[in-house]
Amino acid sequence: MNDELKAKFEPKELKALNVDRQLNAARFTPCGRFLLAAGHDGLIRRFDMTAAEMPELKPLTGHHGWVQRLAVATSTATSALPEVVYSVDSWGQLRCGSFVDDAAAPRWTNGSAHNGWIVDVALNAGGSLVATCGIDRAIRVWSATDGALKHEFTNADWDVLCVVFAPDEKSLLAGDLSGMIRQWDLASGKVTREFNAAELHKSDRLQEVGGVRQLQFSPDGKQLICAGTKPKNGGNVQGLPTVMVFNWETGQLVKSFELGKEGDVYVTDLAFHPAGFLMLTISGNPGAGKLVFRRIEDDASFYETTKMPNCHSVTLHPDHHRLAVVATNGGSNGNGRNLDKEGKYPGNFSPIHVWTLPAG
Repeated sequence: MNDELKAKFEPKELKALNVDRQLNAARFTPCGRFLLAAGHDGLIRRFDMTAAEMPELKPLTGHHGWVQRLAVATSTATSALPEVVYSVDSWGQLRCGSFVDDAAAPRWTNGSAHNGWIVDVALNAGGSLVATCGIDRAIRVWSATDGALKHEFTNADWDVLCVVFAPDEKSLLAGDLSGMIRQWDLASGKVTREFNAAELHKSDRLQEVGGVRQLQFSPDGKQLICAGTKPKNGGNVQGLPTVMVFNWETGQLVKSFELGKEGDVYVTDLAFHPAGFLMLTISGNPGAGKLVFRRIEDDASFYETTKMPNCHSVTLHPDHHRLAVVATNGGSNGNGRNLDKEGKYPGNFSPIHVWTLPAG
């Protein structure tokens, strides 16, 4: 473990924001004023990050299923529509609306962007295009400004799990359940390259498990990062949380590393710190969760904590001194779970843990 890096960047938990429902992911807005969280209750929760108490504000409505993912432009200066969030849900809706004004009408919505669950959404760097993928085995690219369909890629043989735009914004990449990553040229609509991440997949007990769960580019655009699990079995999936790093220019795998034991299972989200390291969340067996800091070039992580059960997402504040992790309440295992004092079965919820980072 790199003690120097740990001393410089070890986070301290500031506060846990408790909500009454489960959440899938959270993202800071580019202005830094808001933290947005995607809820199982069809709401986008909002928190005021300018106040020390970080109070919850009136949520954004309009979704009718689980809000699965959120995408906000990385910069308000380059976004085609500033101060908006793009959100997708389990009923197939893609929505673009203000994250500042809870009473504002949506900029646009598409209630049938996909036939059923949309599993991921991504913006290009310029903020002009939105990509989505769903359980209907379709990948679609939309105008960020008005929601017009620009491109569509379908295949009956893939189960797409995640999408990301290439740094030059001329191509789109998608990772699937089989561990394949495909690159499409947006102008021609043709697959130009494939990246093999098959070690993130296993066929077992009549199940296909694992898959490419996360795709991101390094800030310099020279490396493609994919993550998931190296599965050992089907059923109650056990596996090693794994990150694979490809050279973007050559397409060659340059590094693969694991971040825990078999019960830790999935890398669920990742973000880059400008100091040059990855921040990753991990979720596995009930109660098994991690936040990990690691530089790609190192042989070990320099920081990790298992304090938060079943972590779902991580997001870095624009000031680089705060991060938020969506996790799960303690004791969330439903098997034989005790009833509360009123004789009711207690539902799970997702606390958002806000951490502070040293100035570095």
